[in-house]
Amino acid sequence: MAVKYLDGPFVFRLNDNGTGPHLLIQVCTERGWREYTGDNNVFKDRWNLWWRSGGFLSPHYRPLPWQFVNRIPKGSSICRKDNLIRHLRCMKKMHGSIYDFSGMHRVSPTGYNLPSEYTKFAEECNRCEKDDRVWICKPVSQSQGRGIFLFRKLSDLTYDNTTVVQRYIENPLLIGGYKFDLRLYVCVPSYRPLTIYLYKEGLARFATEKFSLEHLSDSFRHLTNFSLNKLGPGYAEKKERVGSGCKWTFRQLRRYFEQAGYFDWFLWQRIACLVSLTILSQAAGIQRSSNCFEFFGFDVLIDKDLKPWLLEVNLSPALSNDCEIDSEVKKPLLHDLFDLLGLPVCNTGLSLFTIWSTSRVNDEIEESSKFCKGRTTKKKSRTGRETDGFVNLCTDLQPTLRQSTLHDCSNSWSRYNPLLVDKYIPRGFRGTNPENHDKTSIWDNGKDWNTPCVKEGGWVRIYPLTRAQPDDNAEYVSPSVPESSRIVEKEVRSTVLCIQKYLKAAKGVHKKSEKCRDEQCNAMLRKALELNTEIWLPAK
Repeated sequence: MAVKYLDGPFVFRLNDNGTGPHLLIQVCTERGWREYTGDNNVFKDRWNLWWRSGGFLSPHYRPLPWQFVNRIPKGSSICRKDNLIRHLRCMKKMHGSIYDFSGMHRVSPTGYNLPSEYTKFAEECNRCEKDDRVWICKPVSQSQGRGIFLFRKLSDLTYDNTTVVQRYIENPLLIGGYKFDLRLYVCVPSYRPLTIYLYKEGLARFATEKFSLEHLSDSFRHLTNFSLNKLGPGYAEKKERVGSGCKWTFRQLRRYFEQAGYFDWFLWQRIACLVSLTILSQAAGIQRSSNCFEFFGFDVLIDKDLKPWLLEVNLSPALSNDCEIDSEVKKPLLHDLFDLLGLPVCNTGLSLFTIWSTSRVNDEIEESSKFCKGRTTKKKSRTGRETDGFVNLCTDLQPTLRQSTLHDCSNSWSRYNPLLVDKYIPRGFRGTNPENHDKTSIWDNGKDWNTPCVKEGGWVRIYPLTRAQPDDNAEYVSPSVPESSRIVEKEVRSTVLCIQKYLKAAKGVHKKSEKCRDEQCNAMLRKALELNTEIWLPAK
């Protein structure tokens, strides 16, 4: 059966009401995409990317071959504070000290889910009453710092809804006397096989009043949420070492570490492992899926011993453009994210059609993207960014494409054509899901997550550490089947051991060459683990 191609642009859709972050809209527009304008026009059901702040209804997780959504079914359980505690606690029981990073530090502070664990928490409070510990209370259903408060005595705890209570980290690393945390950006394009990318740039977010345990009620001293601190009296002031505002880039932070005499290479390797272990904690219950991905915001605190602590995982990290640093970090991040996922950069004139021109890639060259054909041809987009291997869908090509068959598409996944596939495509057509490799495919633009690229722009693959050979006979069955449960458990255990090996090797490199340059440490780690890949590390 021939595939019919329809003329039309690449269409992006935001939430249900068409509203979304200005920066996201700007990036989509720069890529030559057209905004979805509603259900009652010519583009009804003809969108390519649907980006939502929350989750999707079950039917939306079965998109048509040319459609992509920014959620994986059941892929965001760790974004609820109470679920995160449960997942990490379960992994600690199953896998032991790796979730303490071999005794170096815990993944996350001790926590309790209230009201279900109120009795346990009360016992802990009574046991530690003489220690005068500080606790932090976080409502599960709130975000952006709303409803969070600190307390010492059990009698000071009040809550109305489901709440998480954790040990407060009383010894944070301070810069100029100000507390800060890190916002890291993580992309998970697949859970089966598990594939994790971590962006090399991110944000250090500062409190706007100097840290002090004598003023527990002052949120501007203890919380780093931008939405809160931008309203504080100290936001616009020029603060000691921090300056005005309350954000730095990772590049600025690393330069400060260098000037202050901190050797931070091992810190960033710990953070990469922390991210992988946290995502792994929910991976066992997630089935294969196509045409979807997860984009997380990880909040990590560094204590005075340069040990990272996971604070929480955000389902929809802010993509606002509140200051110059936001644009500096988030704009290239989004462009690189869409490149990683294989979404096109279209011409912005009258011809809005683009396809990927690709062929099979030499597996030995790990750095090569699967979108390239031979040597990658670079073209400048309207934003001045280089883009990989785009070929305009001109008039001469359209007759050829109209005569193509579904069988042709399956032989060469290179022919992605936004919105150029007829809506009467056969029922059951699923795109390039690895488990349906024998079926016809047009999407995921040839992205086979069994052999994920090492890097795309600022996105660096942190898991798997090496390319695994795809097993065409492997099939995922529901975890409710006992046999499948054993298989999944074995996969998780293998992944934990792999991360443990990486962390142990990184610690060894750190001890032997504490004052070496980043490049030397990276080379030593690659040699120790026989890696032919890039080591994730923010630039200085």
